[in-house]
Amino acid sequence: MLSNKHLHFALEPKTLALTYDDGPGPRTLELAEFLTQNNITATFFVVGRHVREHREVVAKVAKLGHLIANHTDTHPSLVKRPIDADQLTREVVAAHHEIQQFVGDRKLFLRTPGGEPLRGLAATLNRNPELQNYYGAVNWDIQRGDYEVGSPWCGYSQYTLELCQQEHLEWICKEEKGVVLLHDWSADPPQPRGETLRRNNRTLELTKWLIPRLEGFKFVTLDEIAESDYYYKAAAS
Repeated sequence: MLSNKHLHFALEPKTLALTYDDGPGPRTLELAEFLTQNNITATFFVVGRHVREHREVVAKVAKLGHLIANHTDTHPSLVKRPIDADQLTREVVAAHHEIQQFVGDRKLFLRTPGGEPLRGLAATLNRNPELQNYYGAVNWDIQRGDYEVGSPWCGYSQYTLELCQQEHLEWICKEEKGVVLLHDWSADPPQPRGETLRRNNRTLELTKWLIPRLEGFKFVTLDEIAESDYYYKAAAS
């Protein structure tokens, strides 16, 4: 069931769930293949309109064992331009139609754009018969601005790939567990921000640098957590 509050995951120590938002993009398959080569499965929160452009990529990512999850159809803001429950339902259902064949019998998860809680919208979504088996909205525990490489961010005049790598490694080692937010592409509008984010995307390089330095960590998909004793769902309100 979808909840107005965030869906929570209490992971075992030294356990990470890598989640990638906004794809698929031109390097998503290479990223998924790298993860598989390192015996890591991740969760990809895809945008419906991007799936329509790269359906074959999503099929291959799913075949590699990664979980495909719902990140709405066009990635509308729930805050900057408030969206009502019916509009959001159409967004989630449209994306569901794009991904359902790639999920199979696995659990269905929703992450809203920006990771916003549903804030009173959950009841309408839950009444839709196509969304009965969804869980969410899914948030994260670790986020260090991989989408901001090449831009000023968090006190840095320019957030370089090297700084991004160190920030992620330090925060993961500090937290020791959690859901990690990363971006294999950007779903922001084209001008001016979206094109800059897509041009500067270095999450593949970040992931390739990070994984060898996380020896001793276990990697899981969200549905694997949901089937364990380390999962609990926020109560609907």
